Amino acid sequence: MPSPSSPQADPPRARTPWLGFAVVGCGAAIAPLDFAVNMAFPAMTEAFALATADIRWVAVCYVITYGSLMLFCGVLGDRLGHLRVFRWGLALSALGLAACAAATAYGGLLAGRVLQGVGVALTLSCAPALAMGLLAAGQRTQALSVYGAMFAAAGLLAPLLGGLSMLHWGWAGVYGFRVPIVLLAWLCTPWLARRLRAQTLSAPGDASQASSVRGVWGFMRRDADFAWINLVNVGVQFCSFTIALSLPYALPAAGWGGTATGAMLALWLLGVLVGSGAAPALLRCMSLRAADHGAQGVMALGLAWIGAVSMAKAWPFMALALLLQGVGLGVFQVVYADQVVARLPDSSRGLSGSLTLVTRTVGIVAAAMVWLWLMQWLQTQALAQGASPPQAIWAGTMGLTLWASGVAWVLVGLSVWRQGRRAG
Repeated sequence: MPSPSSPQADPPRARTPWLGFAVVGCGAAIAPLDFAVNMAFPAMTEAFALATADIRWVAVCYVITYGSLMLFCGVLGDRLGHLRVFRWGLALSALGLAACAAATAYGGLLAGRVLQGVGVALTLSCAPALAMGLLAAGQRTQALSVYGAMFAAAGLLAPLLGGLSMLHWGWAGVYGFRVPIVLLAWLCTPWLARRLRAQTLSAPGDASQASSVRGVWGFMRRDADFAWINLVNVGVQFCSFTIALSLPYALPAAGWGGTATGAMLALWLLGVLVGSGAAPALLRCMSLRAADHGAQGVMALGLAWIGAVSMAKAWPFMALALLLQGVGLGVFQVVYADQVVARLPDSSRGLSGSLTLVTRTVGIVAAAMVWLWLMQWLQTQALAQGASPPQAIWAGTMGLTLWASGVAWVLVGLSVWRQGRRAG
């Protein structure tokens, strides 16, 4: 048994280093705060005299850039140091955001978005590893919970901060308001370095080669259970993103104003925040797999409840359903991240953290491609059956969540079946 003063001993801290988490959270917030950009799409379309469809490249250039680089940046952090790569990411993010805010031509805006995507890939790939480095090795779940809650809180604030910034600086404000936040995090990184724990971490034997992008894909081919864990996250994000796609169409069709619609989306994100914070307490009462399956069931139930709400009685049933779905999603995301980090070598925490973000991104991009097509088809069917335009919009968007609920329940059933088969 190592003595308390030996390097191998890793006693937990008496207090959670909240200031350290705040620095990591400020840096990682550049990604969820990007939700504010959606609010500026109409203004940017007008400012650059674009066709409506052309504005999609503002999102595509950014998402493709960081999504394609994330795993490689995680490996880079594992090899060169997570804090060093995190700092590089913050610097590039500040430059990219400033370039977007100052753009006078659409091409300049897209170039800024690509630079921003590189910065986000570098920053987010190492942010979870830094969060885990603030606590003892045995407190991994707590660290991931705090990180997940900060991520959700930033998403909750994005519409508010984006709206306020546009009031003062127009469409450029949705980029410019994040520059001081990023610079503050960058300036505080030397202080953060002194608070990271020097942990002695061991690597699981069955994943000892999963320390590169090729290695992690090879590990998935060898371990079907690990591949399934990641596939489920793709599916969960694919289903859950129907909320962000459907509500901005459905609630205005029912006569809700922009503030009320935003409040409903905020309730969903509040649920994610609550679920992220509650995950460690749940995991003290049940296993990772039980929490995983339970969270998936809560999310599927929430989606089904949303789809069953009538146009005339959207309140308060919609609010309760969104909170329920958000709580399930928050718990699931922490549990999923905990399973991935546990299965990969401790020396590859940059890679494991970035993998959780890559699977999330794949699910969201797939949702944007598939669900919007289905929503339009359902609306067309409703119009053909004699529904008014608002009724058709409601039927299409609520029908979308019912389809997503069906997919989510299939995932729950397959997950439980696989677990029972392994246990047998």
